[in-house]
This record gives sequence, C-alpha cells and structure tokens, in this order.
Amino acid sequence: METPNHARQDEDTSPPLIVATDLRLATVHGVVFQHVTTQIPRGCVVAVTGKAGSGKSALLLTLTGRMRGATGELTVDGHDAAKHYRRIRKATSVARIDQLIDQEESLSLDDCIVERTLADGAPARSRVANYLHTANLLGLTEPLTTHYGDLSPADQIRASVALATIQPTPLVVLDDIDRETTALEQSDLWEAFGKLAAEGVTVIASTSERSALPVDVITIEMDATHA
Repeated sequence: METPNHARQDEDTSPPLIVATDLRLATVHGVVFQHVTTQIPRGCVVAVTGKAGSGKSALLLTLTGRMRGATGELTVDGHDAAKHYRRIRKATSVARIDQLIDQEESLSLDDCIVERTLADGAPARSRVANYLHTANLLGLTEPLTTHYGDLSPADQIRASVALATIQPTPLVVLDDIDRETTALEQSDLWEAFGKLAAEGVTVIASTSERSALPVDVITIEMDATHA
C-alpha cells in the first residue's frame, strides 16, 4: 500500500521527514498492518485513515519509534528505526494515542504543562510560551486554570497537540481526531493543523471519518494494509 504523492511533495526539495518501505507489524493474534510504503515531507499534514482495528494507532506508534516488532525499512528525521529508535522517540512527539497516551482529566492545563515538561525533559523556562504559541495557532483560548476534562472534545485535541509541542519536534502524531467531534469540528482542526505545518511541523492524525479531510491532505489508507 503506497501513500498518494501530492504536489507539495514534488515542490519540496528537502529530504523527506519520514521514509517508510514495506512496513509490517504482526503479533500472535495476526497481522496488524502491512505493505505501508510512504514518503512524508517536513511541514505537512497527514491523515491515517481506516476503520476501527485497521492498525492506525499501531502505525502512529511505529512512526514515532514507540512500537517494537515492526519489520521493513523506516527512517525518521534521518534516523534508522532499526538502529536508533530512541533517537526517533526524541525527534517525535505523541499528542494522544488511543487510551495509551492522554491527559488526566482532573488536571488543570497548567498542571498538564508541568507534567508534560517533566515527561519530555523540556526546558522549563519556555514551556508555557511554547504551549501558548501552539494553542493560539490552533484556536484554543481557554485559560490555564481550566481542567482538561472540562474542555470540549475538539479543544482537548487542541490542548493535546499544544502540550506535545512544549518540547519542539519536527513530528507530532495524534490518534482519533474524530473521537466525539463533529465533521465541522474536524474540518476546523485539520485547517488548524495546517497552520502548525506552515511552521515546519509535520502533523499526522488518524481518523475513520474521511468526509472532513481537506482535499490536499496526504493520506495513508489502512483499510488496504491487511490485503
């Protein structure tokens, strides 16, 4: 399964951020995904699409060096996943993955910032400034005293992505942009991700809802990866 190439990739002469060739992940329960071949440039928005159980979450973890056992060839930010998966982890950031990585609903946004700073080893001096910069780009204006659980599902996504940029990396991934969000909210989020991509950050988000995708988004379709 090869990812469609778009004009923006042809215009960009810099090396791709991600080069994946025939990625495959299998467990004792069967094949999770296979035949994933793609080149993803820096500063773009990518949608990983597919129904539940198609391997979207596992692929996001694989692309960020957080899923062991995948075969094939993968290079992220110049690092070979087979040799330097820890370097890939440092060069990537996970905003949210299924139920594995998410924010505590009982924490205020300020507390989430502190927690994420410690988890990522980010500079304490710039943590609030980095969070607020991305939050403003994405259209999140809630005060830092707001509890994460009191945010709307769409604003939880904005907050999660902003938290993921406290320690700047060239890649941020997010699972289930369509979780409890309307098609209109998803459309707004994809547009907001484009603003972050314009600053050089590649954003990869998974979804089962294709109707809200921008026409120019790069897509990786997971429904075909079990064939």
